[in-house]
Amino acid sequence: MQEEQNFNTEKIKEAQQAGCCLGSDDYDYSKFSNLKDFCLDEELLAKFRPIAKKLNLSQESVELLLDIAYQMSKKQDVKFHEELDAKQAGLLDEYNRLFDEDSEIPNKNSLKIRQYMSVADDAYNQFASPKLKELFKSLGLNYHPELIKMFYKIGTLSSQDDILYSNKPPIEQLTPAQILYGKRD
Repeated sequence: MQEEQNFNTEKIKEAQQAGCCLGSDDYDYSKFSNLKDFCLDEELLAKFRPIAKKLNLSQESVELLLDIAYQMSKKQDVKFHEELDAKQAGLLDEYNRLFDEDSEIPNKNSLKIRQYMSVADDAYNQFASPKLKELFKSLGLNYHPELIKMFYKIGTLSSQDDILYSNKPPIEQLTPAQILYGKRD
């Protein structure tokens, strides 16, 4: 048994001297560092290096393993995006159902829906910043009936001349003559 271990140790040293097996610090990962959709995690590489050294992996073997990891990563990424798209589609279906069932929003087939959506859309475009719009869009919330109703209410209020912003009464509009000479009762 001792002789087998010595024999294996000698074979490993010979292979390392011949360049077949490298030390953990000698592996070249540059082939994988330039891939735009794959990032080598330094923490995981730190765990991988001693294992590769212990297994006496050649550079070619390390590249094969990393190539498999790259393929697995791409496959998981595709699966993740497919699931995300399916979830997004499910949310849109749910929002459509909620939209149809909401009693405050006119029926899709009525003539009032166009006016309702126009008021909501105008308020959305006027008051939502581009970043907020992008956030709503990325979350699919720009189709949520509660958001549509909120912007409809904002649009309705902003179209009125006498919007109350607090509990104070609105400021009375005075003519230039009333401002200069005072208000007559």
